[in-house]
Amino acid sequence: MYEIKDAVRPIMWNISGAWVMYLLVVVALGLFAYGAYRRWAHWREGKPDEERFSDWGRRLLLLLKELVFQKRVRSSRFPGLFHSLIFYSFLVLAITTAVVALDYDFGTTLFKGWVYVALTVASELAGVFILVGVGMAAARRLFRRPESLPSTGSDLWALALVAALVLTGYATEGLRIATLGDPWAWLTPVGGGFARLWGSPTEETGRQAHQVLWWGHTVLALGWIASIPYTKFAHLLSLPTNVLFSKLRPRGELKRVDVMKMLEAADVDESQIQIGVQKPTEFTWKQRLDFDACVSCGRCDEICPAVMAGHPFSPRRFVASCKDLVAGSTGLPTDGDPAATQVPDIVGTAFDEEFIWYCRTCTACMEVCPAKVEHVDSLIEIRRNEIMMQGRIPTDAARALKSLESLGNPFGPQVNRVDWMKQMGLRIVGPGEECDVLYWAGCCVAFDPTKQRMATDLVRLLAHCGIEFGVLGADERCCADPARLLGEERLFQEMARRQVEELNKRKFKVLLTSCPHCYNALKNEFPQFGGNYRVVHHSEFIHEMLWNGELRPRFGESRTVTYHDPCYLGRYQGQYDSPRQVLEALPGTRFVEMENSRDKSLCCGGGGGHFWMDLKKGRRINNLRVQQALDARAEVIVTGCAYCMQMLSDSIKTMDAEDRLSVADLSTLALRSVGIEPTRDVILPERKKSSSQQPAAPTAGQAG
Repeated sequence: MYEIKDAVRPIMWNISGAWVMYLLVVVALGLFAYGAYRRWAHWREGKPDEERFSDWGRRLLLLLKELVFQKRVRSSRFPGLFHSLIFYSFLVLAITTAVVALDYDFGTTLFKGWVYVALTVASELAGVFILVGVGMAAARRLFRRPESLPSTGSDLWALALVAALVLTGYATEGLRIATLGDPWAWLTPVGGGFARLWGSPTEETGRQAHQVLWWGHTVLALGWIASIPYTKFAHLLSLPTNVLFSKLRPRGELKRVDVMKMLEAADVDESQIQIGVQKPTEFTWKQRLDFDACVSCGRCDEICPAVMAGHPFSPRRFVASCKDLVAGSTGLPTDGDPAATQVPDIVGTAFDEEFIWYCRTCTACMEVCPAKVEHVDSLIEIRRNEIMMQGRIPTDAARALKSLESLGNPFGPQVNRVDWMKQMGLRIVGPGEECDVLYWAGCCVAFDPTKQRMATDLVRLLAHCGIEFGVLGADERCCADPARLLGEERLFQEMARRQVEELNKRKFKVLLTSCPHCYNALKNEFPQFGGNYRVVHHSEFIHEMLWNGELRPRFGESRTVTYHDPCYLGRYQGQYDSPRQVLEALPGTRFVEMENSRDKSLCCGGGGGHFWMDLKKGRRINNLRVQQALDARAEVIVTGCAYCMQMLSDSIKTMDAEDRLSVADLSTLALRSVGIEPTRDVILPERKKSSSQQPAAPTAGQAG
């Protein structure tokens, strides 16, 4: 009877000439190091991006979190499952190999007893899990490959190599057991199965075959290590490196140069001014790393609204095309001088002029990317160059920017905003004055009569709950987000500075807004220009009033509602729970989710400047979203964005679904719940008290 404490097996049995193995290890690691250096040198050829070298503690924690828990990788079930099977199993095999190496090279006695039993069983299972994972990955590419997933021979070769590593390991173990015998063979049933396949070889035959298999397995393993920087396996280097250097600033904060300072410099040479990215050599080293980290898994295309609607845009293609162009960016011969080279432009070479304008900047691609590639940031850089340096922009978008520059907003005369605020009876907070809550209505709400109800219902709700608030009046102009996302950086910076100057003349505790785009600009972009405010979206504020008892829902009607997450409130700001908890607290409301919700919500189709431009190819994204609401059997789509409301309302009319579905703002439902029927004729109740508390994020139980 054998006791567990005696469990052990011979290490390097039947293997002589270990120096050859060490030589191969040195060669493999040398090739690996050279390849890794080549990749790092390729990344560093890009322009500087020094902010990536800050806050190392946070970066290391992020890297550890992504490596250990694989949250982004596992966000897609089937691919996440087989990747986890392979990844975690390789970790087990690496640990086992390290323990064996310590015993053999340094004379330790770790690989015995319970440690031997645990690692042997774990390694046996790890090999099985790797083969299962490889089989799942191969089946996905061969039999159920989604359209968003490109597949090449190199992909299958990589899977075959991993499988060969495991199978040769099992075969070698089986031959050892068949030749030498092993009282602990029951710990390795797969190895034992291979032993039965070998039958009962003579000792000489078994030893010779074992040596061939052992060295074959070793060469395969070391060859795999050496090949990592040069093959599909390079993502083992580039992906964790990209996670380490990923963006720590808010997603909605774009990197920029001071355009006004650049243009006003005394020694400025206009021929040398460069805004945005025109050529592949102008990408930063981090953008190069982004492109290299992409493994073309296709997850971005699966969630991209433009791809869903059949538009000529693909985030995967965007990254892959930039990657190919960067890889070949040493230059092309010029017509005049064959010895000279000319680096091609990105637009016109990697993709046509229309391509980048189909992106909705919704960041759904960034949300699901396991490599944390920053698609939208790079695309905006190209848009900046297209509009500011090349003068190319869709006609409809150009009209909106012209109105923005001449009128201070993309909709109409500024006097219309002022007249509307006066008709509302709102308090105008002038320079030097102060208030608890300063309400930033936003342009879409202020200028569109069909959206003014959002603000009307909100301010009536604020007044009912006793909130002291005011508005900027004529000094509120556009936050310039349309210019920002279309790439007109000069106009954005000019308008942002002006609005920061006006805001800084007032004192307030909370800057409240109804527009997620304004929310993002005010909260994440304006600090670059000296505007640091506590910015709150009205869905958060309503949630706070519910939580602290200022809002007491008492009335309701039986209806099924669903919530549409605006991209610039959900994925950009992470605000998912507050509006849902408010809806769940309203009497009579039955809440359902659409197919795409929360961080995987589908854009309304108006993002990326598409509220002002109508590119005709493909289906309408807003129609896809409304269909999801109909499929969920919702009667009301609730949202917190005027742009989303417009896009969804248009689709409901286009699809003749007005008798089955409507769109409402969260504030409208909240107002009805306190017994006040929404109306255009606004009579503000007397203000009861002031409230300056910062919106909190209570749990669902607290909200209820």
